[in-house]
Amino acid sequence: MMTLAMLLCAPLHAQDQPDNGYEVQLSVTTFGVGGLAREGEWTGIQVQMQDLGSSSRDIVLRMEIPDEDGDLTQYDRVVTANPGVLQSFWLYAWLPYRSAGSEFVLKAFEAVDEGGAGDGANIGFRAGRLVGQFTIYNPQMQVSTIGLAGIVGSNQVGLDQYGYSVGNQPWMPFGHELLRTSAGLGVDNLPDRWQGLSAFDTLVWSTATTASYDPARLTPEKARAIREWVLRGGHLVIVLQSSGDPWYLGSHPLRSILPSVQIPNRNESVSLEPYRTMLTEMPNAELPGNAVVYSFTALDDASEEEAMPVLQGPNGETVVTRRLLGSGMVTVVGLPLNDGTLRRLGLPEPEAFWHRVLGMRGDLLRPDQLTDQQKSDAGTRDQLSFDQGVGDSISKTGTAIQGVLFGIVVFIVYWLLAGPLGYMVLKQRKQTRHAWMGFVACIAAFTAIAWLGATTLRPKKATISHFTLLQQVHGQDTQRARSWLSAMLPSYGEATIAVDDPSNETAFGSQESSNLLIPWKSPDAGPVIGGGFPDNSGYRVQSRAPSVLTVPTRATVKSFYSDWSGQSSWRMPYVVGDVGAIEEPKLTLEGQVVNGQIAHGLPGTLKDIRVFVISRMAPLNRPGQLQGRRAISRAMVYAPSIGEDGWLPDTAIELRDVTSIEGGNTRAMLDNYFESSVRFGVSNSGLGTNRGTLTDRIVAGMFISQFEPPRYGASNADLVGERLATRRLLHGWDMGRWFTQPTLIITGVLDIDSDDASPDAMPNPVWIDGRQVPSSGTTVVTWVYPFEPAPPEHLAFQGGAPAGAQGESDSNDAPDTEN
Repeated sequence: MMTLAMLLCAPLHAQDQPDNGYEVQLSVTTFGVGGLAREGEWTGIQVQMQDLGSSSRDIVLRMEIPDEDGDLTQYDRVVTANPGVLQSFWLYAWLPYRSAGSEFVLKAFEAVDEGGAGDGANIGFRAGRLVGQFTIYNPQMQVSTIGLAGIVGSNQVGLDQYGYSVGNQPWMPFGHELLRTSAGLGVDNLPDRWQGLSAFDTLVWSTATTASYDPARLTPEKARAIREWVLRGGHLVIVLQSSGDPWYLGSHPLRSILPSVQIPNRNESVSLEPYRTMLTEMPNAELPGNAVVYSFTALDDASEEEAMPVLQGPNGETVVTRRLLGSGMVTVVGLPLNDGTLRRLGLPEPEAFWHRVLGMRGDLLRPDQLTDQQKSDAGTRDQLSFDQGVGDSISKTGTAIQGVLFGIVVFIVYWLLAGPLGYMVLKQRKQTRHAWMGFVACIAAFTAIAWLGATTLRPKKATISHFTLLQQVHGQDTQRARSWLSAMLPSYGEATIAVDDPSNETAFGSQESSNLLIPWKSPDAGPVIGGGFPDNSGYRVQSRAPSVLTVPTRATVKSFYSDWSGQSSWRMPYVVGDVGAIEEPKLTLEGQVVNGQIAHGLPGTLKDIRVFVISRMAPLNRPGQLQGRRAISRAMVYAPSIGEDGWLPDTAIELRDVTSIEGGNTRAMLDNYFESSVRFGVSNSGLGTNRGTLTDRIVAGMFISQFEPPRYGASNADLVGERLATRRLLHGWDMGRWFTQPTLIITGVLDIDSDDASPDAMPNPVWIDGRQVPSSGTTVVTWVYPFEPAPPEHLAFQGGAPAGAQGESDSNDAPDTEN
């Protein structure tokens, strides 16, 4: 594993290039954090630079990538070069879909001072003389359907088993989405902007006792990047060290985001036998008898979401604790996962431990554990896409079709009048000598008609069509949104597009913005004939303000992709309390029934409501009992009918009516949701028909980690069969982590059509040339309400006899995900 990590982090070399003749020598240490880059995702490129000049100067580092229109997206970062010193910098770029095998050129320019920043897309410097260049040939890139996780430390603590596949196929043999890990990351290899981590669903800090992995060495920029990544949905997992605790006893810039617990209680000379079922499914493996186990106690003034027990030992002590932060979470593990004996045994096993911490599902078998029949079955599967159609949903084809039809009609009428029909009329009147005059008159008349028609049909104002995911966790003051949008830019020349308010210094001043905006091309779209427009030009994307772009315009539509986080004017669902009550109203969970009322203040009606109730965790398995295909928690899914028009703003609904058996007509339980939803996807083979709408697919696609694993050999009528659920646009939005604790999740769809377009019709507004423009489109809303924690029980220590090594628990011990 160490060899693999060294290979992943080794510098990428180009062929012998004329770089040696440049004043600035460039090389690339890693393409993607830890060598993991994915198509259709932001990636961090770690650049090494040495200036051979004699004095300090500013340098513009740049990587150019063509967009859908053929214009060059120039990813820039201005750095200060110290002559003769080997320096390291991070550059960030968005990799287009199907860009594997591409060649990327890194350039260095002398920075020319322009006297300050005039707008958010101008950093006060322009690229002057070329002083360095380095070509990256065919960097390794993961396909867009694979999940990624980073590991800080040399020990992968069992996570590498999520990456086992058959014949290098990009899927789990007995699950769905494959998870590739990058081990061996150190503090020096971590990016200084959150978009460098955005490809990761999870970041596990497995080692912290050596200088390379010491959190105290984090710079403020790197710590801020990790914190921002967590706020935007990342999951940071910290494994405490047996040799010492630098996280709670030391000083480091991530201290404020750790769970609010007392100094962890260090228990030495502990036998891990009582913790067996958290670590392995093997009944007889000899576990260490002299280990260090940390337990956690919440601070007296800690709120519930600041210190949530996830796993407890047999005596009720918390050994895994968690803090919620924005849309993400920070989990601290007190079990000695990095113990040498456990490592030699290949422990912890993901099914026993990581499934319950990360919220995963599916049996994990190493290639040497698979039979020939299993390898054959898992080698070929019908791939179903759960995000196909997003590009079509935002395309402004109506305006283009009107222009095309008008042009066709004008041409046909012109051809008839200037050709056979006009000549026939002249011939009947014996005026054929005037044919040329009539032809010229037709040209003039139809030129005027075409010009007037084009002028009339051409859009006069900027508008936006969007498809947006919006999420908020109850108790957190920030929301996050991911948008795909199509902007009509009616002018010729340039336009400045921003996802931060232009009146705010963060967008157009000296401060840095963490929101992201980038030109986008749908993964469903084919190649552009001719490679885009002939008048190609370049435009800059800078690391300091990636939320603002100044792009060339040609009175056409341009597509963008944005990641936004902040406080929206849209009021998400909220708990309704009794009139006059002083205490904050809460929802409560009674068995599988949710008690309490909720309403929302969104700017429209919510439709296609889905209510997910994760009521309890499946008990920990007995020694030797296999998790297999079973889920880690009990989850019920409902599709309530709320009025004829849907869920209206500021209208309270009683959740007990939705989630209880006595709910009457307002209750509709979706049996086997995590099985039946597999068929919502669109087959990549083009065969068969999907059974869901785009929003059905998107909502289901956020739960792929909980989908029923494949059933090889089943008939085609089987709900799952050998089907494979995939996603390309939804990475970072999987809801599986919420299946590790009791939680209520509500999703709904809010549609605002073009007739009702307004500047407030999008949760994360967009400004074009300083004005907030009207928008219309679809928003998929997700609201998460965490209940009081209830870690899984230990059946092994409640008097139950151990199950056989190959047995599975009764349904009462480990309930299905839905019934």
